[in-house]
Order: sequence, then structure tokens, then C-alpha cells
Amino acid sequence: MDAKTIVVGGGMAGMSCAKRLRENGQDVLLVTEHLGGRVYYDPKLKSNFGAVFCMANYKHSLEILDDNGPLPVSLGDLMLHTSPQKEFKVLSPTFLGGVPQLLKFRSFMNKTFMPEYVEYKKYCETHPVAQAFKKYPNIERYYRMKASDVIAELGIAKAADNFINKFAYACTGSRVDQLNALDFLNVTQGAVVALRDFTFDGEKFTKMLGGRVKTATVEQVHQTKGVWHVKTADGEDLTCENLVVATTANVTQKLLDIPQIRQPTMLVSYLVKATPNADIAKSGAHYYGDVFDVIAIGKRPDGLYNVYTRKEIDLGDFFTEYDVLGYKVWPCALYTYGDTVLKQDWADHCWIAGDMNGLGLEPACISGIYAANRILGLA
Repeated sequence: MDAKTIVVGGGMAGMSCAKRLRENGQDVLLVTEHLGGRVYYDPKLKSNFGAVFCMANYKHSLEILDDNGPLPVSLGDLMLHTSPQKEFKVLSPTFLGGVPQLLKFRSFMNKTFMPEYVEYKKYCETHPVAQAFKKYPNIERYYRMKASDVIAELGIAKAADNFINKFAYACTGSRVDQLNALDFLNVTQGAVVALRDFTFDGEKFTKMLGGRVKTATVEQVHQTKGVWHVKTADGEDLTCENLVVATTANVTQKLLDIPQIRQPTMLVSYLVKATPNADIAKSGAHYYGDVFDVIAIGKRPDGLYNVYTRKEIDLGDFFTEYDVLGYKVWPCALYTYGDTVLKQDWADHCWIAGDMNGLGLEPACISGIYAANRILGLA
């Protein structure tokens, strides 16, 4: 066999799984098209074209990513756009009018949601999400309800409209009325928890795995007489005892013939050298509501601009002159639509990992750790 365990997919789920197995002395081979997955850092441009920040409480993520300190965002320079007719800064009367509700939201997060969510995530390291929902019914309730319902339940509509919804949109590219409450509360921890800037060093991670990373596109997986076969686009037939499929949900669906998954959002990330128009020049950072196709625009310390959108746009709407230095289109970025819970123990010696049952870097890591713990006999 080529390895005792093959992990297909090199995003946060696959890397966390392979890392845990390697740390426990297991023979593991990671096969991926691009190491990092949606963590897509360009060291030459010093820009993240996938995930942009990491929350300080993302313990497992920060074991893989390089923490570069606090995310450089000046709240006093932040312009918030609710509609084409309504924009305001953080220190404006409009924003300040929602501060009591924002404090109410922070209290709920710190005292109610986050303590239970921490326990839930720890439990998910050794139990599948479907079982964890039974132990933590409040978490399942949030997964089944709409974000708009939890906003109404908490009585924070003004604070949500002013800021919290814009933060959720910036994290997901999803319309808030289409997000479930758990995904909404998960990503809006960033309104309570410190945000961290990060980079990712693929060579360092590969060394961590003893060089056991193979760049390839996997086209088919199947099991024959207790042996899993992983067939690549270049004709290789890799074999293993244990298989972890940690690709994006649409690829996992195709490889394992899964009938139903949650549906994805599309995201686009640009880095541009540009001259801003008069509206953009008002502030160094702009967050937009989900009535816009643009999600966020931020000026870097070096004068370049990061632009994040939910589809490819005309940058001329924001800049009088511009030169695109780099960009990345994510047709299937984050799986946020629907409440399907995907089975993680998929078949004999085969596990699924990824963020399809829980949005974001840390839930993806935890799903990979769960698969590793199953292989190690710890779950």
C-alpha cells in the first residue's frame, strides 16, 4: 500500500486530519490539488485570496497558520454601507444608536452562546455532528433556524442592520436571510473575539508531514477487498487501508456519490493598485450590506486595495484607475444554504471531513480531527 491512510484534500480539514495522524506516529499521505484549500496566501503579493482572518479562539487553525498579530482594522476609519442611499461611520449617531443592542448581543455571545459552543466543538472532536446535536439541542436549534429569527429573538435588529449583518456578510458572502442561525452566530463571534491576521507556509507544513504531500487531482475513489483505491488524473492508483475525503463538498459529493449537500456561495477576491473614486476615498475600509454585490474594500498599509465581492464586478465603479495585481474566483466558496447534516462515518474505513456541517476554518479543522481520532481509535 502507498500509505496506511490517505487524506484527499489539503484544506484545513485535510491538513488537521493529517497533522493529528502524523503526530501520533501514523503513516499518512495527503493528496491535494492545492495545499491550503481556501486558505490561499500569495507570499509574493503578501495577500490572502481566500480566508482573510482567523479568530483568536480558533485554536486548531492557529496550529497550522502563522499568526501575524491583530487584524489591522481601524474602527474609526470604517465606513458602513446599508444601501446606496445610507452610509455612515462607526462614530456616527446612526451607529451609536445601535450600541445598546450591540452590547446586548455581546453579552449573549459571552454568557450564553460561546460557552456552550466551546463544549460542542470539543465534543465534535470525538463524536459526529449528528450525535453532538443530540447532546447539545440548543446548537441544533440554531442550525435549523434562520439567522433572521435569532436576530428577532434577541431583539437586536438595529445593531444587526448597522453592523452585525455586515460582518456576517463579509465572512460568508451570503445574504443574512439565507444563513442559518448557527452559521451566523459562529462567524459573528468576530464582533466579540479578537481577529488575527495570518499567513500560511505550505513548505513548512509539508515538512511537518515529513514530505508526505502529493499534488494531484483525484478523480475516483473505490474500495476493493478491504483496500481503498485513489485514482488521480495523471493515471496513478494509490492504495490505502483508511481513506479520509476532505475535499470541498461538491467534490466530496461527486467522489462518494452523496445524494444531498448544502449549497455554496460564490466569492471573488481582488488585490488592486488603484486610485479610489470620491466615495471610496472617504475611508480606508468599507463594509457593505447584502443588497450590494461588493462585500468589503480595504486599503492596505502599502496603499494597495483588497476588494471582496460575491461575483466578478466592474472595479471601475469604485476606482478611477486600477491595475489588478491578483485575483481569485471561488465558484463554490462556503456551503451555507440548507440544513443537511452530512454523515461523517461514510463507509468501511472511510470518513468525510470539511466544513459542510459547520461553517469556517475551525469547524473544518475539528471535522478533520474527528476523522483522525476515529482512525486512532480515540473516538
